[in-house]
Amino acid sequence: MIRILKFTFLILVSVILQNSIIANISIFGSKSSLPLVLTVSIALLKGSFQGEIVGFFSGFLCDLSSGGPFIGIQSFSLTLIGFSVGLMRSRFYSESVVTQSIAIFSATLFEKLISLLILNALLTGFSSPKVRILGLIFTAFINSLLTIIIFRVLAKTLKDPTN
Repeated sequence: MIRILKFTFLILVSVILQNSIIANISIFGSKSSLPLVLTVSIALLKGSFQGEIVGFFSGFLCDLSSGGPFIGIQSFSLTLIGFSVGLMRSRFYSESVVTQSIAIFSATLFEKLISLLILNALLTGFSSPKVRILGLIFTAFINSLLTIIIFRVLAKTLKDPTN
């Protein structure tokens, strides 16, 4: 029960911060994604099930708060990323900064790709925006730095008292 409350609090805080502060900060035309960072960090710490649950609910809240016509794009992509990164947890040393950086860097690229593919499929007249490679790489780099910090905080916060 305590874990559910902690996850709920973390999801709400990440979505509120994303929509109030981070949404107003643009770096080379791209914006960092705190719910993505939270999803990857939880998946690396707790595994695929918790990663996909956090990914779904944080993505769903982002979809609801965006006011866009399509609800489910963020929740689908973050659920898929949470599951995939959680599967990676058992194969790699998740406490490694290199593993965390590679996971969030690839997850950032994957999230943008999923969003573009879904929007292309849903909208027949959708012309794909010019990909800003520099902004995308810089966003992935910023997400990597955020993940290293948030992972450490979550590792201490979500530590199981029975161990």
